[in-house]
Amino acid sequence: MIILTTFGRFQASEKNTVMDEKLWRSAKVGQLFVYLVMNRERSIGVDELTEHLWQNDDPTDNPGGALKNLVYRLRKGLKDAFGDREYILSGRGSYKWNTDVAVKMDVEDFEKYLKSASADKCTHTEQTIKQYEQAVDLYNGDFLLQWTDIHWIATLNTYYHSQFITIVKSLANIYAEEERYNELEKLCNKALTFEYGDEQIYCYLIEARMRMKKVQLAFESYEKAKTIMDKELGVRKTTMLNKVYDELLAVTKGKDSYDIDQVKEDMNEENMNGVFFCGYPVFKEIYHLEVRKSERTPVPQNLVLFTFFSEKQQNHNVFKLRIPNAMKALEHVLKMCLRVGDVAAKYSDTQYIVLLSKCDYDVAPLVADRIVRKFKKIFSVSEEINIKYDIEPVSAENSMVNDKSIVDNNRGV
Repeated sequence: MIILTTFGRFQASEKNTVMDEKLWRSAKVGQLFVYLVMNRERSIGVDELTEHLWQNDDPTDNPGGALKNLVYRLRKGLKDAFGDREYILSGRGSYKWNTDVAVKMDVEDFEKYLKSASADKCTHTEQTIKQYEQAVDLYNGDFLLQWTDIHWIATLNTYYHSQFITIVKSLANIYAEEERYNELEKLCNKALTFEYGDEQIYCYLIEARMRMKKVQLAFESYEKAKTIMDKELGVRKTTMLNKVYDELLAVTKGKDSYDIDQVKEDMNEENMNGVFFCGYPVFKEIYHLEVRKSERTPVPQNLVLFTFFSEKQQNHNVFKLRIPNAMKALEHVLKMCLRVGDVAAKYSDTQYIVLLSKCDYDVAPLVADRIVRKFKKIFSVSEEINIKYDIEPVSAENSMVNDKSIVDNNRGV
């Protein structure tokens, strides 16, 4: 039996043999294979196949001839990998997968588990859980993600992703009701690797960690979720997150009263060396506090926004590959160079925001320059990545970071 995997990595295998991945360098061969297998109970006309493989804007002059060539290449690849069998049957103006050659597809098993779970949903909880868990285990990434420029693949990609999230939430609800918090935490962690911006899944994760007494991790999950909702997705109203956060505070602090010594012990920081790193939501609250304080006691403070960018459009793909390491390197440098009282946070995938405390405006560029120099020493320079910084003084009159670059140090790194 041929095992065809389409979630995450695309692969065809039988026993210990994996089909040569060189064949998939031709996207059309792989797409033809999947389409024939997914429709193996019927013969498929040449017009239908060419329509699904070559869209209207595709510059193929002779799609019929191109299809015949693709069928030949697919047959040869299958025979080379899995032996001399008749995999694809030819008819009058049509092709069909030979159903005598058994194929097992992950998406079909996924559908089977989902259908079974839906049928048992109201009466057989353990069976429902098992079916949901099997479906979740199968989902190791989006459907044929590398080929979503093809309409039918993009449509199925969206459908299966949506079904996966629906299954996750249904299973999470059961886990929560049955207080199976270890399974709930694992489920949410997997789901968030494929859907990082779902508020409800974050709420389930926070609840699991809260109930398991993983208080610090629960707070960190909340802070991460707020950052994603606020900055990356632009979602300002997070009702579910706010509710679970209130519950987290109630569970961790309770309704009892505490004396000042207990409160102080709870708030004490173990390590007060260097810059205070936090998530952006916390950074924003600290910034608001400093703006308010500046009304009463003017203390020189400055915001510095470090930004990585690429000047050449053709370097964009290399930039995307290198930026995670560049961000890690910059975080390391900020920890080396900044002082107690300074605050820093990741602002986006390519930016860090820093609040320099007790730092005059004319000194801030010197600090930023020092950080850039240190960064150059530990990160291999290239023309694909540049760094700049913008500086804005903190004051009540100028209480938001605007687009105006007061200092724009555009330097290739």
